[in-house]
Amino acid sequence: MPQFKLKQDINETMVPKSFWDQIWNHDIYELPLEKHIKLITDKWQRFVEQAMKGNQTYIFECCFIQNPVTIGMIKYGASQEVVMNYVKLLAEIIEPLNPVLIYVDQQDLSQSFKKAVQERAKEWSDSFMDYYNNQDYGKIHGAQAIEGTLAVLEARIQLESSIFNALDIIKVKIDNSQFEMDSHKNRIMEIFMNTAKM
Repeated sequence: MPQFKLKQDINETMVPKSFWDQIWNHDIYELPLEKHIKLITDKWQRFVEQAMKGNQTYIFECCFIQNPVTIGMIKYGASQEVVMNYVKLLAEIIEPLNPVLIYVDQQDLSQSFKKAVQERAKEWSDSFMDYYNNQDYGKIHGAQAIEGTLAVLEARIQLESSIFNALDIIKVKIDNSQFEMDSHKNRIMEIFMNTAKM
């Protein structure tokens, strides 16, 4: 997805193909899984060392569970054990920061995904479905069209749920099935206020 955004921001035809090839060959999400995990965990370790020196609150989106599951399971078809161990390693690294995990859940994955497809540009949904169907996990399971993407997403959610349950950190699940943004904002503020007192 970052490639799509970058190509949108830069006129793709004005830049030689060799440039794009060079960029993608060094993209951390294109490296072999073992090397990717090593570089990412090193980066998280450096972040923790830096963050321990200050007194700030950091909010991250998608990089703790979603990205490891996407690179491990979806892209490389890695086993649940490999992906689970990757996220558990991240949890161990950030433990000194007393992290709080807020996991946004959907009860009806199909409805939620189809809503996103309707609301977003066709290029987004085409790119998303192409990625989910044509990476290792999708290929192994014969994923095709929107039904294939939904099957892969369902498997991803099951793995994420297992990871969530296995983590020994402060964690909260928020059900976003009704897309009630105001109530979620209030709930998140309440979570932050409660954990700040701990």
